[in-house]
Amino acid sequence: MRFRELIVVYLFHYVHCFSRNASYLKPINVESLPDYFDWREKHAVSPVKDQKDCGACWAFSAVANIESHVKIYLEKEVVLSEQFLIDCDVERTGCKSTTVLKTFAEIVSKFGGVLQESDYYPYSDRAENCRWDGNNPKPLPVVGYRRVLPDEAVMAEYLYQYGPLTAAMNSASMHNYTPGTIDEPTEDLCSTTSDALDHAVLIVGYSTYVSKRGRKTPYWIIKNSWGSEWGDSGYYYLVRGRNACGISNDVSFSIVN
Repeated sequence: MRFRELIVVYLFHYVHCFSRNASYLKPINVESLPDYFDWREKHAVSPVKDQKDCGACWAFSAVANIESHVKIYLEKEVVLSEQFLIDCDVERTGCKSTTVLKTFAEIVSKFGGVLQESDYYPYSDRAENCRWDGNNPKPLPVVGYRRVLPDEAVMAEYLYQYGPLTAAMNSASMHNYTPGTIDEPTEDLCSTTSDALDHAVLIVGYSTYVSKRGRKTPYWIIKNSWGSEWGDSGYYYLVRGRNACGISNDVSFSIVN
């Protein structure tokens, strides 16, 4: 999806990927947390996908999270089906808004997991009738999910300890993102409030950029779902430590084992 298309789609497809109905995990206090960590270097992040004109970032973010955790914990590379979630969602959300936590809950309680793309149908950029009978083929199991405290230090600990994190955020600043830079939007440009969250992404790492003058800028490494031609080969770098764009408001991850 190109820039002009993004403006149209995301002005009218606010996905509000947040929820207040899940308990938080406590901090784990990882000792000797490294200054830099990127799950891509562990070959635990699947390729960037493109949701196109369908506002189903909730499905793409959840699937990306599960694909990464399957690689980390089950040592399998899988391509899971966003189309399955879009088509078979009990509430028929389709390309409209829902929450990532609700998606994880439905994956666990209703489906028992997610179908692989090879067991369903290719992504079609729209909601179709559900073409799964509820039994066969069997989904790849997902047994649970957890929500992380809205604290970016805690988020870094959980990312390092457990794997990539799904996060809801405000996408306003992303539309003007310059590839290869660290986005440092102001509150006026990119709200940090929960009711302004309109997109869901996957946080795969973190680092700190040090300028020639010694200025340090900590940032998140974020996998988006707007195709590999957007951003930095599909990735986005967002300043870390001040809840930019509400990035810490609603963070979670799946459990696959």
